[in-house]
Amino acid sequence: MSSFLEIDKLNVQINDKEILSNVSINIKEVAKIGLIGESGAGKSLFAMCILDSEHEYKASKNYLNFKIDNLSINNIQQNVSYIPQEPLSSLNPTMKVEKHFLINENILIRKDEIKKKIKDLLLEVGLDNTKNILNLYPHQLSGGMAQRILIALAIQNNPKLIIADEATSSLDTLNEKKILQLLNNLVTTRNIGILLVTHNLNIAGSFCDFIYEVKNKTIRLVDKNTLYPKKKLEKKNLKSINLNKLIEINSLNFYIGEKHILKNINFEMNKDSCVGLIGLSGSGKSTLAKILIKLYKNFHGDIKVFNKNINSYSYFEYSKKVQQVQQDLLGTLNPKRKIYKSLIDLKNLIKIDENKFEYKLKDLLERLNLQKDILNSYPMDISGGQRQRVLILKALLWDPEFLILDEPISSLDLKIQDEIIDIINDLRNQLNLSILAISHDIHFIKSICDTVHVLKEGEILESGPLKKIIDNPYHDYTKNLISQ
Repeated sequence: MSSFLEIDKLNVQINDKEILSNVSINIKEVAKIGLIGESGAGKSLFAMCILDSEHEYKASKNYLNFKIDNLSINNIQQNVSYIPQEPLSSLNPTMKVEKHFLINENILIRKDEIKKKIKDLLLEVGLDNTKNILNLYPHQLSGGMAQRILIALAIQNNPKLIIADEATSSLDTLNEKKILQLLNNLVTTRNIGILLVTHNLNIAGSFCDFIYEVKNKTIRLVDKNTLYPKKKLEKKNLKSINLNKLIEINSLNFYIGEKHILKNINFEMNKDSCVGLIGLSGSGKSTLAKILIKLYKNFHGDIKVFNKNINSYSYFEYSKKVQQVQQDLLGTLNPKRKIYKSLIDLKNLIKIDENKFEYKLKDLLERLNLQKDILNSYPMDISGGQRQRVLILKALLWDPEFLILDEPISSLDLKIQDEIIDIINDLRNQLNLSILAISHDIHFIKSICDTVHVLKEGEILESGPLKKIIDNPYHDYTKNLISQ
């Protein structure tokens, strides 16, 4: 009897280093398959092996048997689709949504037929206003919308298997549930298998039919009942707060075209504090961050940072005070340059003396628990947790007083999340950093923040000390956010 997924004695090497050894998997029928494991264990590399694209990791593979639905490896690429973990950075920023579908189509059909097919695909993934969406650029989409676009692209050419690499890691809990339900429906309605690569054990346990763990160079089937529960993150004891003003925002409004994105935002932030900004995808969190890093300047209202109008700062002057650590783990680092070369470029921009730069670099590597040899690596050669620390290092080279963290742990496994949280709390105390933490993950916010602002559809619903918001939320929207 043939199997849906059959892999026999797969071995994967990078140069002479063995990454995966003697891997065998046999799934009889179309199924939802979970792939778990710590950052750097080889989850994404295994997914690339199925796509026959392991060369992107500079890896090679050998095996006795490798088939999907009785198709050999030579025919797999045409029958397997890939959904990357970073939806907004995975779409071409220079092309409208419709162009992505036109380029992706591999069946010769008439123009009117392809138009109808694209519309039907958008409707299938839950996007109703198809005419408007097809004319948007990726930056005009929310994270949830972008993820649905990627799913529609993934099913466009009728694959037999979809590899979803951390497909919900950048989404809030509400959109996470919707995307998982959508993927589940595709298994039923289209008879498509799903390989879900995830660090989230709760998702793996509730969504998948089978779960495999990548560990110690091999992949083994695990019992759902043995999955350890999500660790509860506890807030660290932090120093008392200095009441000097850092940010004052008054009557902030922001539009993209005629769409009102941020509506009458008012809040203050003190030095030496850590403020959380939480809300579902599309609530305006990242837009506010882009305004605070001076990426968007055509806002209405008044913003003062360190008692000075934000628009009065030069780029260099502001960068020495304010830095952002973005959530886009790969798109923020130049994939064609080694880490050290990118840092040298930054050194020249900041105009740091050579000796001072080397001293700061050594000090930050130690603070971030990074080995020096990572500097000779390309971004694709290191784990997600290591890339995240490199992004923090880049920001700290500026010696900023204020750090904006935009979903810094969303795509990391639980162990690495804890390590990054510990590092953030330590850095806050050691370097006297003020932090604005933007996230949909209430566990992350609870672990580092003093106060919280809850954002919904561009408006602040409620604000207050962390404990007050957590213990006694006023709005049902907030109750839903913190109950996840």
